[in-house]
Amino acid sequence: MKALLLTALMTVATPLALADISLGTNTPAPAAATATPTAAEYVQTANEVLAVVKELTTILEGVKDQASADAAAEQVGSITLRMIELQKKAEAMPRPGAEVEAQVRSSINVAEVQQTVSSFLESFIRIGMNNAYGSQALLNALGPVMNSMPAGQE
Repeated sequence: MKALLLTALMTVATPLALADISLGTNTPAPAAATATPTAAEYVQTANEVLAVVKELTTILEGVKDQASADAAAEQVGSITLRMIELQKKAEAMPRPGAEVEAQVRSSINVAEVQQTVSSFLESFIRIGMNNAYGSQALLNALGPVMNSMPAGQE
């Protein structure tokens, strides 16, 4: 179970850690495709992801035993579902052109992203190393993150 939790973490945190949370993963959109998102739309998506990870981190920081893990499970479940939706949104965005990408990168507070990821990793690893403090409810709440991993990463 520890390995699954850590793999799920890396699926969520790696894009944040690389400060690449808003730049889409697809190839650039062809000219005939629908309008490419603006830099502001990429930044908005990045900020939404960052806000959700901060919210999840705050909740996970409060998990210290089975009672607090069980109490956090419902909130964690709704947040992980939001994270998955944002992940899908970001993945559906075409990779921006060089000019828009530069604008997006200059708008992302890399230090804030790194601090958020560090705090998230610390809490997530602590919970994983303690087997979610025996809380099956918390493990179930984190399940959607694990289920969203690409095949072969489990």
